[in-house]
Amino acid sequence: MVSGKAEIECPFCHKIEVKAFHRPSYLQAHTSRISAGAKTKYVRIPESYYIQSDCPHCGAKKKDIQDYYEGKYRRKLSHEERLKLWKKRGLPLMIGEK
Repeated sequence: MVSGKAEIECPFCHKIEVKAFHRPSYLQAHTSRISAGAKTKYVRIPESYYIQSDCPHCGAKKKDIQDYYEGKYRRKLSHEERLKLWKKRGLPLMIGEK
């Protein structure tokens, strides 16, 4: 894929309507200099997406879509779901409870 503006798939409703800027993977040179000379190492920079619009179909926010493509998205749990997870892990939910 070429660098630049693109329309990508919304990870929540799977329709291709979200506007984003795509930067493909590339090699970047890092040079270290010492008295004996300089050495250059090449490091691969992974591809990245910069989301520029919300999803017009499902209403997903830019931040949620950006977090999904960066691997940081976590679905928000309701209070009841959190209580179930804590009970399953064996955490006491009230002080003095056994």
